[in-house]
Amino acid sequence: MNKTAVFGKLSALLDDFLHPLGMGAPRGPLRAMAEIVRGILFTSSVQLSNAGRLLTDSPRPLRRVVQRLSDHLSDPNWNHAEWAAAVLHQLAQNVEDDDLIPIDGTELAKPYARRMEYLCTVRDASRPGDPLVNGYWCFGVHHWKPQYNSLCSLMLRPWSTFEPMFRSENDLTERWLWTLRQATGGRGIWLIDRGGDRPEVLSAFLRMQSRWIVRLRQDRALLGPDGTVRSAGQWAQWALANRIERGHAVTLQVQLPAEDVRQAGVPAKLWLVVNTYSFEKNGKEDRWILLTRGLIDQHVGLRQARYEYALRWRAEDSKRMLGQIWHVERFLTRSMLALERMLWCVCLASGFLQMLQQEEPTLCEELEGQVLYHNKEEKIPAYRLMRGAQTVATARKGMPMLNNA
Repeated sequence: MNKTAVFGKLSALLDDFLHPLGMGAPRGPLRAMAEIVRGILFTSSVQLSNAGRLLTDSPRPLRRVVQRLSDHLSDPNWNHAEWAAAVLHQLAQNVEDDDLIPIDGTELAKPYARRMEYLCTVRDASRPGDPLVNGYWCFGVHHWKPQYNSLCSLMLRPWSTFEPMFRSENDLTERWLWTLRQATGGRGIWLIDRGGDRPEVLSAFLRMQSRWIVRLRQDRALLGPDGTVRSAGQWAQWALANRIERGHAVTLQVQLPAEDVRQAGVPAKLWLVVNTYSFEKNGKEDRWILLTRGLIDQHVGLRQARYEYALRWRAEDSKRMLGQIWHVERFLTRSMLALERMLWCVCLASGFLQMLQQEEPTLCEELEGQVLYHNKEEKIPAYRLMRGAQTVATARKGMPMLNNA
């Protein structure tokens, strides 16, 4: 199959994927969103000029296309809430009971931005020393299917402490977790690192989801089997000294104190999972102390629980996709609405790639075969698939080379 035929089949599949969302409209904002998703997939960039080059290569028409896309992205008269809810619902339909859902925030660094709306201060992890720069925070929820080695962003919600009506990060997190719970119907296993080890987040987990794993800080208070309250670190040491090792870990049934973490009804049955081995981080000894619900007592062993939490790091791969492949940090706008809508388009693009890996393995092999080089250091899932889609698009007759720099 030649590149033109591959591109045609890929375009037809994308149209079918977007059609249930009403994005086949002949005009209006939904048409613009469909063109942006197409641009992200076929140019590996969120830059509107690259998306416009898929439609025209003449300077004047290209300028009009870019202006039209920009106007729809930042249009305050379009309420995109219904469309965004439909996007999340369509992506969440693919979540199965045992799939993993890493929840991890990130920063969208905009070091050279001066007039973007509601800029706040974040760390730029891509620079030595992680300097403080202008940018936005972003709440991220990702979907990992180990059997297909596929990764999809379910939600990417930008936020700033300078937005009107901003109350707190915990308030936003609780609202978005409830939105996630409604979309997935409780399917999947939520995974979160120590950044989510806060009473408000733990309370939301207890009320909204039946299966999850949270990595605890050493000083998190826990109610042990003898009815006393000690820190997670102290209970971990007690378990290591007194419990039988299984799967390179020990376990202990615990509860979260009601005076620290708000709970409803009968306290949930929770398990502390402690690795028997440690590792060195920043010159100090450290080990995983995990709090789980609905796993250890549901025919899941300690080894599997540790393995599932280890896959939380796939959220880092998703963030690398945002920065290194789709170049989200290069998207400059004066409107937070435009940024939020762009990130929903990114979620759609990643969901389409996940669908291809599950339902079109032959086409995926054809796309990966279009990439002539192999980078052994590149570990991002579907990396060659994304580059293959870009290759068949740029190889079309009359298609100009696209520059992400």
